[in-house]
Amino acid sequence: MHASGTQTLPTLLAQKTLAHPDKTVLVFENAQGDVSTLSYASLSLAVNRLCNSLVTSGLEPGQSVALMMGNCTEFLVSWLAINQAGAVMVPVNVFYAPDELAYLLNNADCVAFISEPRFLSVYAEVANKCPTVRIQICGRTDDVTAEFQLLSDILRDGDATHRLVTIPPEAPSQIVFTSGTTSRPKGAIISHLATMLQGIAVAQVLGMNPDDRSCVVLPLFHVNAQFMSVVPTLTVGGTIVMIETYSATRFWDQVRKHDCTLMSIVPMQLRTMLAQPPHPDDAVHRVRLSFYALITTDEEWTRFEERFGVRLVEGYGLSETLGICTCNPAVFGKVKRHCIGLPVPGREIRVIDEEGIDQPSGKPGRIMIRGHPMFSGYFKNPEATTACMVEGWFDTGDNGFFDEDGYLHFFDRSKDVIKRAGENIAASEVERVLNEHPKIAESAVISVPDPLRDEAVKAFVVLRPGEVIHVEEIQAWCLKHLAKFKAPSFYEFIDALPKTSIGKIMKYKLKQRDKDGTHQKTDL
Repeated sequence: MHASGTQTLPTLLAQKTLAHPDKTVLVFENAQGDVSTLSYASLSLAVNRLCNSLVTSGLEPGQSVALMMGNCTEFLVSWLAINQAGAVMVPVNVFYAPDELAYLLNNADCVAFISEPRFLSVYAEVANKCPTVRIQICGRTDDVTAEFQLLSDILRDGDATHRLVTIPPEAPSQIVFTSGTTSRPKGAIISHLATMLQGIAVAQVLGMNPDDRSCVVLPLFHVNAQFMSVVPTLTVGGTIVMIETYSATRFWDQVRKHDCTLMSIVPMQLRTMLAQPPHPDDAVHRVRLSFYALITTDEEWTRFEERFGVRLVEGYGLSETLGICTCNPAVFGKVKRHCIGLPVPGREIRVIDEEGIDQPSGKPGRIMIRGHPMFSGYFKNPEATTACMVEGWFDTGDNGFFDEDGYLHFFDRSKDVIKRAGENIAASEVERVLNEHPKIAESAVISVPDPLRDEAVKAFVVLRPGEVIHVEEIQAWCLKHLAKFKAPSFYEFIDALPKTSIGKIMKYKLKQRDKDGTHQKTDL
């Protein structure tokens, strides 16, 4: 038995509702600045109504429900209701193009689709290609939409009886699609057991308590917002402060107005906050720390902490590890700058060489992880699951090293992944789309520095003999098949890609060539 016992996400909500029904669980500020709140009892009531509606509509335990919504109250209600019905939530990146959405719906065997009006046009393009989807619900509107049930009707008139479909803790809670090195995202299965254990672990690492008010401004379809903020806050019975959209001019005022005590940000947000005019009250607030990931400069780090009076605590993780698997000890130890810290409770970390031998301190090697919580494997992809595990250790594909205190430091990525404003982009996925264009013979995609978003996408393109193409045509093709953040920002047309004797593209030579600056920028 694990530290969470037999608890699941729905039983956690029921437990906290019983303990303090009138306490505020959610403060939500939408893009227009309107603020609404929910108590634990009100949240549970809404979850009951949607859960019962889903079950009445034929949703069965273990079936998948795609959830394509921005940050909003309805996202949280839907997530919990899907799980209370014993079903599996599949969060959808709201920037997905139709082709990507169709792949997710079919790959995850989704039988239901819950969304909001602004994404219905994307779904409409692929609905006839997704035959398993038979339950369609639209939230955040009162306008009747053909073939869609209105979530507002369900939450107003639905059966409020508390019914919980009993499932084992090992049952899937959600399937998170992650961009690794493959041309298509893989669905990482996350169980209720893993969810509960991560909630406990993160709460311990950050020293969380029931008085905490955790700010969620990163997207809920990613594990950072879910497992650095939502789940640990529910674990301790605290309050979630959810912001629909990030605005550099408004964010810090929102954090202070809502008395937030914790938050999680990425470099793009840190840099745009620093770019705002200083205010005498910038350091007057209740925030005791902010989780932070990805490298920034010493100068930016110091300016942020001194101006805003917020301690940055860095860590490291992946979708497969439910967010952080290492973190600086914010409560019980020393916090080191530009260091991803120590293993969180339940995890073990190794750094090994190519022969699987543990590396001494100071020497980089592959980061390997084992323990709980972890993902349960890739959905319908046993080959990929087997490939990422080495004698019980998960191969992250990233390189790092330990220092003399046993703290882990990130070194580089061995995976062909581009990190853009907190989003992972598989180079091979972009290459697949480019190579499917009838005028393109082959392509290679690399990362290039971006002063705001860390990395940008650059594509080297080889055309088929006799073909002529403009950048705008390629970009339109990419935007049709890829989320906008994955589309290249730079292009370079070349006669041939540099390759090894066995035909492998030598991307290091392309990166060296890129230093000459011979690229053509797209107009995004």
